[in-house]
Amino acid sequence: MTWWDALWQTIETQLQSQIVSGGLVLGLAGVLVASLRKLPGLVWGHLKRAFVVTAVIDSRSDLFHACVAWLNDLPYGRRSRLFAVIQDHRESAGEDDSEGLPRLLYSPAPGFHLFWHGGRPMWIQRDITVNLQVIETLRISALFARRKLLERILEEVIRKAHARIADHTQLYAADKWGEAWNLADSRPRRGIDSVVLDGDLRERLLADIDEFFGRRQWYAELGIPWRRGYLLYGPPGTGKTSLAYALAGERHLKLCALSLTNPKLNDQTIADLLQKAPPRSMILIEDIDAFFHARDKQDQRIEVSFSGLLNALDGVAAQEGRIVILTTNHFERLDPALIRPGRIDLALEIGNAGREQLRTLFLRFHPGEGAIAEELAAAYAPGSLSPARIQQVLLEVDAPAAVAARIRALSREDGR
Repeated sequence: MTWWDALWQTIETQLQSQIVSGGLVLGLAGVLVASLRKLPGLVWGHLKRAFVVTAVIDSRSDLFHACVAWLNDLPYGRRSRLFAVIQDHRESAGEDDSEGLPRLLYSPAPGFHLFWHGGRPMWIQRDITVNLQVIETLRISALFARRKLLERILEEVIRKAHARIADHTQLYAADKWGEAWNLADSRPRRGIDSVVLDGDLRERLLADIDEFFGRRQWYAELGIPWRRGYLLYGPPGTGKTSLAYALAGERHLKLCALSLTNPKLNDQTIADLLQKAPPRSMILIEDIDAFFHARDKQDQRIEVSFSGLLNALDGVAAQEGRIVILTTNHFERLDPALIRPGRIDLALEIGNAGREQLRTLFLRFHPGEGAIAEELAAAYAPGSLSPARIQQVLLEVDAPAAVAARIRALSREDGR
């Protein structure tokens, strides 16, 4: 007798037992009942897939905010009887209110919203989940529609969103967990001409950025990482941050501001942030010397190590096609390993105002006072005042002659 015959004979013997056969029948009946219970749900699921098309967007995507703005602009969004209210914290929020009261923004609240759009029924399910992060999800559905309908709607939504910010610079910041970039603000683009510097610093930087973005294939052919690093150093108030902001605006780049003294950052999160920066972005790390100062004092709140910073800037996983700008008031505090070629491709000193810079700043506020501007520039001690200090005088004093007298006095005082 073979093993198969022996196995079959054992099974026949067991089936002759009423207990075994009864248990088997009950088990099969249970499986059948459970399957039948699930049948309505399965049928409904297939029916929904056949007649309903749904797009899912969550708040970790920039598209989410564009979709919420689209929802708010819909007739239903403006008339919804279930709505959320938030205070607009933008700088321009109170411009139209004579009392300076904050502007309130209204939006359909989390939940289910049914409305008509384009002659067909649509609905939105808006949910909020709280775990390690607070994530809001938007499910946009349409009845008796093809997927192409929602694709066209979403493409139009993102097109309108970009049109609204075409003349704005998008400012990103690390979220409160230090794990992802959040769109923090969108400000009117600042032209490069708005930043007054001595010499050709602006033109050199712009030309270098243009060359960088135009040579992607060249970098690939040579096997060189397609990244660019700049260091702007000089005394406080010389316009380093303003220059970075104007460069981003002039070349339509997203500006991502990152502080290394953020206690939420560590070696892993900073590497993730630099690797996941938005396309065509400029990452601005201000006052890099503060990181070294905190490291030297062994500040326990700082979890980013120096090796972690270097690896994030140019490690194997570092993102390509992005620009990093470091600023510092104290060049001498920087570790040579940070500013070596390959990490910093171009270092530019931005000093205090020279005579030409002073003349240009003065004429911006008083364009018809060329003679006073020339006399002021001739009497000025070059490099004695920062552009920020000169601008402060121009804002505080109205009369051109009084401005000139004040700047001459400050120049003599600081030039000693």
